[in-house]
Amino acid sequence: MSMANRIFELQYSRFSLVLQLFIFLVILSLSYQLLSLAFWLLSFFIMALAWFYFLKRPYIKHFEYLDQQDWSFRFSDPSLETQRRKISKIIDHQVYITLYFSDAQYQPLTIWWDQLPLLQWKNLKLLVKLA
Repeated sequence: MSMANRIFELQYSRFSLVLQLFIFLVILSLSYQLLSLAFWLLSFFIMALAWFYFLKRPYIKHFEYLDQQDWSFRFSDPSLETQRRKISKIIDHQVYITLYFSDAQYQPLTIWWDQLPLLQWKNLKLLVKLA
């Protein structure tokens, strides 16, 4: 596998955004039927704040397979340094791939099918099969 096949540039997932919005609306519609108007408005406000907070967090923009379990990760925030992380497990769920890191301080990374160009998505799936 050539070096170009080991570099992945992530875009923001539109599918993930639509899925989050759908779940947000389902929870709001169900809670509207269960809560008084005051509590519903409070829960709407808290959920909206939490959603916008999570959307604004720095996210992984670029990652590259180095060797064995070592990968390098670069973030959307240029002030954050490139990190070298070990991946303990990679699971292919067909429409998304989840990377689990050896160090417990890092949360698993979910990569949706629409975050990568088709060729990079196929290369990542090939790496998962080879791992």
